Amino acid sequence: MATPTVPVYDYSHAEPSLADYTSMMLKMYVENLAQPSVAQILDVGPVCKENIMYFLQRIKRLHICDLFLRLNRNRRKGLPIKRVREYLDYAPGSFDGINLWDFIDHLNNDETGSLVQLCHTLLKPRGMMIVTSFEKQWAPSQIHSFVMQDGYQIIFRLQNHLDLPRHYYSNRIITSILSEFQMVKSFIYRNGVREFLCRRD
Repeated sequence: MATPTVPVYDYSHAEPSLADYTSMMLKMYVENLAQPSVAQILDVGPVCKENIMYFLQRIKRLHICDLFLRLNRNRRKGLPIKRVREYLDYAPGSFDGINLWDFIDHLNNDETGSLVQLCHTLLKPRGMMIVTSFEKQWAPSQIHSFVMQDGYQIIFRLQNHLDLPRHYYSNRIITSILSEFQMVKSFIYRNGVREFLCRRD
């Protein structure tokens, strides 16, 4: 199995306010993937070698589309940030799981709704999606990757090459955006991270 090429960035440490945490949703997500030996997952980035290795040891194939990097390039070129769908040109029903690490916080309401509808189409029936988002008062000023460690622990890594606007969505709005899915569980951690685990019917 070929390992995807990982861009090399100059990483620095996460902001002190971003406390590590153990993800209850990630545990449920991984443990409830249907047939891991043939499962395929889509990760929208930022690219993280630890996450790549984690999933490649557990599933058949990991597809990576670093939307953070792509939208950042569009922004620097003065192109509309809303052109998300064109990067996710996969066939309907391609994936057993989709990872949205803090990505919806960088899209406006219409763009977020469009992305979630597309993810619903890309998932197989009973496929699952994990969504993370920050509470407004805890949201870091810069973008960080969610880096997976043993025991479902998450640490943060600053992505100082990325500069995207940040939006805030209440729990009610996020639940409404995800209404096409069956909500499996949601949780808010003490560090302000909100996790939503949902499943396509």
